[in-house]
Amino acid sequence: MSERSTTTHRRHTIIATRSGDVWRARSFRGKTPTSTVCVAAGELDAVDLVRAELDEGSAREVAARGANGFPTSGHFLEAFEIVRCDISQNQLAMLYAHADAPDQTMTATQLAAAAGKPGYEFANLQYGKLARLICEEMDFTPPQRRADGAPIWTFGLAVGADDREELSNTDPEMSGEWRWRLRPEVSQALTQLKDKK
Repeated sequence: MSERSTTTHRRHTIIATRSGDVWRARSFRGKTPTSTVCVAAGELDAVDLVRAELDEGSAREVAARGANGFPTSGHFLEAFEIVRCDISQNQLAMLYAHADAPDQTMTATQLAAAAGKPGYEFANLQYGKLARLICEEMDFTPPQRRADGAPIWTFGLAVGADDREELSNTDPEMSGEWRWRLRPEVSQALTQLKDKK
C-alpha cells in the first residue's frame, strides 16, 4: 500500500506518493502536470525537488521577459493551456474576435458584441477577469493602475490603441470607446494555440 500527500506551492498542487523505499512527487495545475516526476528517499525531499524545479522555471521565465518586463508569447501559450478549463465561452469569443479584428483592435463595445452581449460593461468586466486569470498564472501584474491603486488587468492582454497607457474617469473606456489593441505576444500565443488543435 502506498502513502500519499498533497501540498501547495504558489498556484501548484504537489502530489507525493510513497512506493517502497522512495517518494515520487510532481506538481499540477488542475489536471495538467507542471513539473517532472522527482524521486527522493523522503517525502519532504521529493517535494522540495519539485518546489526547486518550479522556482527555477519561474526565474527563467522572468529573466526571458523583455526590457519592459512583459511575458513572452511562450509564457502566454503555457498560461492559456494551463487555465483553458477556467476560460468561459464568452471570454474565449472575445479573445479570438480580438485576434481576428482589423489591426487586432476593438472597443469594449465591440468585444462585448463578439460574445453576443450588449454594452461595454460586460467586456470591461469579463475581459478584465480573463486578463487577470492569465496574468496571475504568469506571476505578472500590469504596471497600469486605476486611481484607487488597483491593477488594470486588461493591460495584460492589450494596450491602448491610441498611444495612451493611462485611464482616468474621463477616458473613453468609461463610455465604451476605449480602443484596445491585442499585444503581439498574446496574438502569437493564440496562433500557436490554434496550430496545436
